[in-house]
Amino acid sequence: MELMALAQSHDSEEKRYVREGFTSDEELSVYDLLFSDNLNKDDIKTIKKVAVDLLAKIKEKISEMDHRTDKQEPRAVINILIRDTLWSELPASYDEASVDHYRQEIYEYVYTRYRYVA
Repeated sequence: MELMALAQSHDSEEKRYVREGFTSDEELSVYDLLFSDNLNKDDIKTIKKVAVDLLAKIKEKISEMDHRTDKQEPRAVINILIRDTLWSELPASYDEASVDHYRQEIYEYVYTRYRYVA
């Protein structure tokens, strides 16, 4: 029963990322990290675009790096990339404190998800 419930929940998450207009669960995860209850429809549209664009930028930057988890500099580059993208692309409703919070959340997600990728 537990296995079937897990399979159904996984299936619903797959359907959700497609329904939300994403091509992967990673994009949906970044979107979920950026989502806030006080967003209007235009903000939600912007957040979806930011999630897709940011993830693509991160993956591109990671693919250019050698030994990115062994040294502080590559981690700093990713952190700055996330910060700069959020500052320039998030809606105005995101204040400085929330941008910093989301930057940290996304960095932790990326570091955990791509830690072992060369």
